[in-house]
Amino acid sequence: MRFSELLEQHQDQLTAADQRVVRELLANPTEAAFLSATGLAERGSVHPATVVRLAQKLGFSGYPQLKAELQAEVLDSSHPAERLRHRLEHVKQGSILADIIASEITALHELADQNPEPEINAAARALMGARQVFLFAQGNATTLVELMDRRLRRSEFRTLILRQQGRDLAEHVLAMGPEDVVLNFAFHSIPAGLTPLLQHAARIGATSILITDILGPLVKPRPEIVIAAKRGLAEEFLTLTVPMAICNALILTIARLDQGRSLKALGRLAELTDKFTEGH
Repeated sequence: MRFSELLEQHQDQLTAADQRVVRELLANPTEAAFLSATGLAERGSVHPATVVRLAQKLGFSGYPQLKAELQAEVLDSSHPAERLRHRLEHVKQGSILADIIASEITALHELADQNPEPEINAAARALMGARQVFLFAQGNATTLVELMDRRLRRSEFRTLILRQQGRDLAEHVLAMGPEDVVLNFAFHSIPAGLTPLLQHAARIGATSILITDILGPLVKPRPEIVIAAKRGLAEEFLTLTVPMAICNALILTIARLDQGRSLKALGRLAELTDKFTEGH
């Protein structure tokens, strides 16, 4: 039974404090589903015990079980057709472009408010020290992998894109070592191959970086560095503007920290490009 149905079934049992918690859960289900009991209680201006009692009133053993249900509903709502339908309903007769611009600006402002700069700096330093950078994503996030692969190679990083599954993926990470870094992208759902890839990296001592929207608390084992790229509500049609901004920030941070290595590499690339294009 979904959360909304449980609320309807037990609405007569809810106190005023319970209702404040419920309002927080319904106002922003994507964010609220990943809050701790204390964090949710603070949002609703109630005692954490109220959150626990609310979960029990709704038939759960405690708040962790309710939280897991809420997270599952958030992920279930991420079907592309549902997101597109929801976005079109939201826009109706208005300007689609204006609506997209407004939502992207809001998401970028939220990114600035979250201040992911410490994680970006840590990720940039990890990438700078890597022997080789493995890049992993599935679905639309492969666009970001292509971007990072091209940008890193221009700065003379050794990179390898991981598009494979199963045995093919295992073969491509066989040579991974403790001096390597795995840069992962995951949005809305955990892609096939991510969990065994993180497990393998942890086992051999390689560093894992994850850029994700709402999945951070669900990914196991937890990567050393997680950069939150919240892209709006899970039920909306979403673009890659926020994670792309993070990718650009990573590249620029590397260039700022690497004492001219990136600029020199780009200079050598320009000279080599001239040689390869002479006579064409």
